[in-house]
Amino acid sequence: MRVAWIDCSAGASGDMLLGAFLSAGADLNAVNAAVAAVDPSLSVSVAQTARHQIAATKASVKVNGELHPENIPDAGHGHGHGHEDAGHGHGHSGGGGHGPTRAWAEVRRLLEEARLDDAVRARALDTFGRLARAEAAAHGVEPDTVHFHEVGALDAIADIVGVAAASVSLDLDHIVVSTIVLGGGSQVRGQHGGIPIPGPAVLHLVSEAEAPVTGGPAPYEMTTPTGAALLATLADEFGPMPPMRIEQTGVGAGGRDPVEVPNILRVVIGASADELATELVYETNVDDLDPRIWPQVLARLMEAGAADAWLTPILMKKGRPAHTLSVLVGSANAETVRAVILSETSAIGLREFGIRKHAADREFATVDVEGQSIHVKIARYGGQVINVQPEYDDVAAAANVLKKPVKSILAKAIAAGHDLWS
Repeated sequence: MRVAWIDCSAGASGDMLLGAFLSAGADLNAVNAAVAAVDPSLSVSVAQTARHQIAATKASVKVNGELHPENIPDAGHGHGHGHEDAGHGHGHSGGGGHGPTRAWAEVRRLLEEARLDDAVRARALDTFGRLARAEAAAHGVEPDTVHFHEVGALDAIADIVGVAAASVSLDLDHIVVSTIVLGGGSQVRGQHGGIPIPGPAVLHLVSEAEAPVTGGPAPYEMTTPTGAALLATLADEFGPMPPMRIEQTGVGAGGRDPVEVPNILRVVIGASADELATELVYETNVDDLDPRIWPQVLARLMEAGAADAWLTPILMKKGRPAHTLSVLVGSANAETVRAVILSETSAIGLREFGIRKHAADREFATVDVEGQSIHVKIARYGGQVINVQPEYDDVAAAANVLKKPVKSILAKAIAAGHDLWS
């Protein structure tokens, strides 16, 4: 599984995410094809820069080949954008020099009609939908009545569609996002006046996504609404860097270079270390279950898809006798097995850890014992036969039919399978 971790320790914005993905190997041609599909005047360029002497990639939006004003150094706030208030003063026309006003319905139509990959379109629509809901909540209106101001301008459309295309081009199976630093301090000037930091839209976006956040050391906006919406759309989960074998890293730069922190966002991509764990083991200690129930529990676990299930006697605190229930299961049946453990036993929790199982190659043959067919399991390792063992259920069934002791039928089955060792 190909996983990515997004490090937002200096906040996030659309251009920072785009720069980081492109730095990590995303296809710039795919990004430019996607943004041009929405508006032919749009393109994205990249340049190498540094923040606090850390090399980074700066992604910039161009309109008809010229840098968009928001991408000119010091033209905007925070990470290089004008403050993306994403529709403050809903329903008003644009103005104030921040670019056109676009209704959510118009943005949705542009994305739906553009010749985009379905996955790219879905991520872009989801991102703008989140922005519309956030602005609607901030102003007490319905999402469809929201008009985007700064965030609806060409620059932000290019950032959102560009990030969607870049992330899809990297063929990521799972994305983890770190704790998001939001910033704080003085108000910034939006389309219709002062906005407290973190802004209402940003707070709604991270709340809806149940994202972990913190203020951070810098006294200004560190995560823009566009950045927060993109992170919410991209994140499969939030947390620290997951176990992985790192294959690529990318560093995206914001528009300014503040003193407090290096204004960068990092993307770390690799193969999940969990791929080494081909199966899972669940364990739980149980000291209050009637022992007569255990055979049924083990049988139910095997029916649910467990590869194996077993009990180990243990002595718990205060001298209480108990059992550790252990279950080996593949990931495809893990949820079903968990449900059986919690419903069929008195356990109220369980431990999970991945393992890597080494198994010999296996095949089956059939031997005849006094007219009864008995399956025999043959195990090979390194091309050599290492074990030949009759299936006990077949042996027991044959013994029952023949009215003979199981031990005698087992001995005859082993003898009949002697030639299978060669």
